[in-house]
Amino acid sequence: MMATTGRRTGAPRGGRSREAGTADSGRSQVLIVAPSPAEAALLMAEAGGAVSVAALCLTGGDAEGRSAFARAAAEAGHQGARADDEASILPSGADAASAVLAEIRALGPGRVLTTGADQGPGDPDGSHEAAALAVFRAVEAYHRETGRPVFVDCRTPGPHSPAGSGAGPRYRLPSNWLVRGNDGRLSAYLPTAGAVLRWTEGAGGGWSGPELLDAPGLLPGLTVAQGPDGYVRLVGLRRTERGDGTVATEIVCATQYQTGRPLTPWHELGNPHRAEPERGRFVGLPVAAFDDDGTLHVFVRNDEHTVNTRHQRDDGVWSPWRHLRGTKTADEMVAMRAPDGTAELFVRLRDISGVARWSRTAKNTWAEDPSPENVHAYPGTLAAAPEVGALRCTYAGTGELCQWQWGAYGPAALHGPDVAARVAGVTGIDLDGWLCTVLASTDRRGCCLVGFHVEGRHDAGVWWTATDQWCLVPPAVAPDRHGRVTVVTLDASARLTATRRAEDERGLVLEPWSQAGPRS
Repeated sequence: MMATTGRRTGAPRGGRSREAGTADSGRSQVLIVAPSPAEAALLMAEAGGAVSVAALCLTGGDAEGRSAFARAAAEAGHQGARADDEASILPSGADAASAVLAEIRALGPGRVLTTGADQGPGDPDGSHEAAALAVFRAVEAYHRETGRPVFVDCRTPGPHSPAGSGAGPRYRLPSNWLVRGNDGRLSAYLPTAGAVLRWTEGAGGGWSGPELLDAPGLLPGLTVAQGPDGYVRLVGLRRTERGDGTVATEIVCATQYQTGRPLTPWHELGNPHRAEPERGRFVGLPVAAFDDDGTLHVFVRNDEHTVNTRHQRDDGVWSPWRHLRGTKTADEMVAMRAPDGTAELFVRLRDISGVARWSRTAKNTWAEDPSPENVHAYPGTLAAAPEVGALRCTYAGTGELCQWQWGAYGPAALHGPDVAARVAGVTGIDLDGWLCTVLASTDRRGCCLVGFHVEGRHDAGVWWTATDQWCLVPPAVAPDRHGRVTVVTLDASARLTATRRAEDERGLVLEPWSQAGPRS
């Protein structure tokens, strides 16, 4: 295998010059791109599982920030990662995107950690946006040059998560990113800058990919929704810089009809603030869900921190945007199917602890329901349960994993281990003659947890199994064509790693984890 060499992008205060390793070792590299060493220090905590971490900063920052970075690098070293004790600093006047591209070429990282674009008041001097845009442009250029995918993870300072991090995601990843197509084969979808990464199960059960599904301008967040027809809709945000210097941010949607086949072109759904593009930059990541009749509903948090929605009927016609006035919402929404077969929306509230719900009325309007206010979800943990009308989260007051069922006064604890991420799940799994719900998440070490309970009886207890598989992203779970549970995640090198329920075993015994084929 040919080794790729290159010199680190450096500056007088930058770190050591270093040559890139082989392509295989490069995939275990993490590159941090931040406005200054202080922000890079925060991102260093998100680089768990890497064998090597490099940092590139737009400015040298102050002495306190450089000391914070040195401490973060030392902590990464204690955890087994190689990290320079100083970040590389971009020379004054240098083109940031070109410098990031040169660094990616030299290191060949599996992922890039950076800040988020379009954060509004959260980024008063625009430095977070400058770092993020440099990464987006560089990664898209690298994709065009090499065809090798790089996973982009945007973070923004926020409250500590259950896993102990002080930086939350700017663009949420899909919770149900593993789906089974009409032919029975599984597909996995995750976003990166300017593309969607897709892995596809083969006829013999192995995996191919990731393929880069080109989507210029796509921000690294995604919603994956599967309709009653079995087709998969991908919904995201696309950011386009116009020739006059303005920025257009639009909700876009594409459809996967057949497993492994090309996506449809991305369809523009516009923006609730289309007449005011500057406000439209600050919308949240859209979510989507289907009614039983095939109507697709898309929801987005607007610049006022309330919600807008529009829907597509089964004949393909889209409605205008509708404003759902109500309480202020955080950047955490879950769209799913209600017990009556219609779509509903749950949002974590911004200004007070609690969750609000919007549902359809008999007059085909949307109404806010305050009944889930007793669901005090920890930020980043709100997720749809596989049971219809059920919601899961980590309870903010106790740190316990909980489930709220439609109509209940409050959530019920699942009495599981320390769960540190959203929980994915699937129902209808036959385990030794019992129909069960299977759950997947990560513990505080970042390793995959798998559990199950008898369907509809989560109150009777959940049986959990801890694994040693470290997860770059929260795992996803789905049944394969034979009904066997399949769990997938990305390992530290951003490669798809999967396991299935072992045959001829009682209970939920998993096969050894295996990686998808090498990235090409």
